[in-house]
Amino acid sequence: MPRKKKQQVKVNDTASLECLMQETYNDACTQIFEAQKTINEMVNGADPEDVRDYSDIAGQRTNALKIKDSAIKIKLELAKLQNDILKHGGDIASGIKEHTNGQASVDDFEAVRNIIKQQRESKENSDEYKLD
Repeated sequence: MPRKKKQQVKVNDTASLECLMQETYNDACTQIFEAQKTINEMVNGADPEDVRDYSDIAGQRTNALKIKDSAIKIKLELAKLQNDILKHGGDIASGIKEHTNGQASVDDFEAVRNIIKQQRESKENSDEYKLD
């Protein structure tokens, strides 16, 4: 996979916001695809022999579903933000102000931290539990 171009995020810049939203959307789509691919590989490629194998597969499947769920939530939040912007005739500042009530919350930062943590864990787990 080619290396992503570094994006400069500028405050009050429409192009910057648009690129950031598109990149976030693309990453969420990739996460959904990769999680579903992992689930399919585990279900179709595994031939469990004992109960422990079934529980390991179920645990990894649950992790993949959590990643998929968080990516879907990201896509929904982007859609809500885009809807708020369109309601204000394309005025990004008004749309964001309505969406966030004018301020970022601790939950927003916590959500970003959780997403990064999940991505790191999924990379570590996918290397550890690859099925041949």
